[in-house]
Amino acid sequence: MTTLLPLYVHPLVDPDAWQAVAAAGPNVTAIVNVHDGPGEMIDEAYLDATALLQAAHVPMLGYVDLGYLQRSENAITRDLTAWRRYPVDGVFFDQAPTDRTALAAVARHAGRAGGMVVLNPGTRPHRDYAQLADLICTFEGPWRSHRRLFDAPDWPNAAHLIYGVPAAELADAHARLAHLAAGGLVSDLDLPLPYCGVPSWLRTAAVSR
Repeated sequence: MTTLLPLYVHPLVDPDAWQAVAAAGPNVTAIVNVHDGPGEMIDEAYLDATALLQAAHVPMLGYVDLGYLQRSENAITRDLTAWRRYPVDGVFFDQAPTDRTALAAVARHAGRAGGMVVLNPGTRPHRDYAQLADLICTFEGPWRSHRRLFDAPDWPNAAHLIYGVPAAELADAHARLAHLAAGGLVSDLDLPLPYCGVPSWLRTAAVSR
């Protein structure tokens, strides 16, 4: 199972979070988000932090916001090009659309990713989207909602991003995710910033190594 970790905390704000991801090595795929994407300028702190993860063999995906295709094609293309500044291995496309009419546009952007492609509509889209990505996030939300929505295994390349899991239920949530999906995240971090840091289980694992 692929552990997808949206790592949306600045390396200078929480360097220990980045060290914990480095300690996990290839067991975690980190989603890097400089400033709602790669940002306008190179961030030296991110050059150092992504070099740290690269040396630890952590796969990295650059964050690109599709904005449900409300963003212009030029803006999305600029983001894809700008991620070449950093050693990412693919792209995490957030706010992906779900309707069939947008398939061609999403396929075009996915084809420019130059590596691993993860789509995140946050819900189950038209079934033809599954063929456009290595992983597709068919769920993003709190643990209480996940327990209500899913009882049977999802699509073969589905991923679920689950946050707000009580510490006492982390083991159950991990087991449930492994049964239902090919990848995703279980985190005890919660709204309003569930990805501004790393889950407690990852920090604990880093300390024990």
